[in-house]
Amino acid sequence: MTIGMQLLSGFFLGWYYIPEPGLVIELREEMFNDTRFGAEVFYMHVRGVDTLMLLSYMHIFKKIYLKNYVTAESDGWLIGGYAFVWFHYIIFLGISLSATHLSDLTLTIVANIVWSLFNFIHKTYYIIFTNKHLNTDQLTRLMVLHYFTPWYYLYLVKLHMMFCHESWDSDSGENVYEDKSGSYVSWFYDALLKEVQDGWYWTMYVFIYFWLHHFTPSTVNYFFFERWNIAELDEIRFYAVAPHWYFRPFMGLLVVSPSHYEGLLWMGLFLALLATLPVIYNCYNSNNDYLPVIPMQSSLLQTGGFILFMLSLYCVSSMLPCGRYYYEPEGGYVGNPWVKFSYQYMYLYLAWFLHHLDLIEHYAFQFVQTFYRQCSKLYTKAALKSKYSKSTSLRNIKGVETATIKFENTNYNNSLFNYRA
Repeated sequence: MTIGMQLLSGFFLGWYYIPEPGLVIELREEMFNDTRFGAEVFYMHVRGVDTLMLLSYMHIFKKIYLKNYVTAESDGWLIGGYAFVWFHYIIFLGISLSATHLSDLTLTIVANIVWSLFNFIHKTYYIIFTNKHLNTDQLTRLMVLHYFTPWYYLYLVKLHMMFCHESWDSDSGENVYEDKSGSYVSWFYDALLKEVQDGWYWTMYVFIYFWLHHFTPSTVNYFFFERWNIAELDEIRFYAVAPHWYFRPFMGLLVVSPSHYEGLLWMGLFLALLATLPVIYNCYNSNNDYLPVIPMQSSLLQTGGFILFMLSLYCVSSMLPCGRYYYEPEGGYVGNPWVKFSYQYMYLYLAWFLHHLDLIEHYAFQFVQTFYRQCSKLYTKAALKSKYSKSTSLRNIKGVETATIKFENTNYNNSLFNYRA
């Protein structure tokens, strides 16, 4: 639903767009004043990006919490991860088309990333990014790409739904064979009535929240940092711009990494880990088929680990990396230590901890059982030994008393015999 609204609003916004950096802001204000519902359509498109990104992360975290990566179709999961990466590319195109301070910096950063992939050979970025700054040729190319790439993203989302729901029954919550006895396609019926319905409720809730609580986009997108027209600025400064919340973790990785390539490696690794969770799980647990899959909601250990993962993501996406943390060649990481720990835990959780939760809990439960059994045996032996020692002491006491009585009786008889004699 959100993708459809983005396509529709972007289609109308395209009518009023002219790829000239000095006119984009002015024409946008003119559209707000002269076109009915112009501002509403524009802000719906802007908030739709936040909404779609938020729903995408909620969808991914939901699947992780339900441990669908254990029984999911790997093809559908991989296509979903690829679509998520492609969505970031579409967002980059949209930000660059805004022709703001943030647009120019975003364009320069992405151009440098692409250039570094070609080992900085001559000007290999020029085909798409011209001189790595906003100009008419640059905006024209990005405009064409931004108009066509969302349709490919929609195609990937449809493939993701088909692969994931072809063998999935929403009522039972398990993988089942497709019921071909009915007159309808069962997996499509389940997706239409369950997933789309739930998605519609969430979409409306998020849209209403952003619309009522954040009517001014500056409260969500930090428009204060990007509001200036690029034609009005004489100097482009990196630390004068606050990235959007969904780009903040990636910008933070580039800031805290010792080298440019290491930052790119960590950025790609995060997206790769999300996209290949079923593959990684099967690699780790190919010889552990005997272990039962414990639902995450039934385990305090697994639920606690997931909550820490969510808190780590919130920490790295809520703090602006504008001078608050950075990397020094001599001293290393400088800044808030919780940001560093959050980054480390995120990768540790996705790469190892998440895939060994059942194994850890299984052997931990066995250890507790064995420890309890051994302690019970030791307690039982100690109790029996104590009982035996008590009974032995009682028998000894009774034997002494009996001998004493016999001795006294013997003395009494001897005394009586002497008296009679």
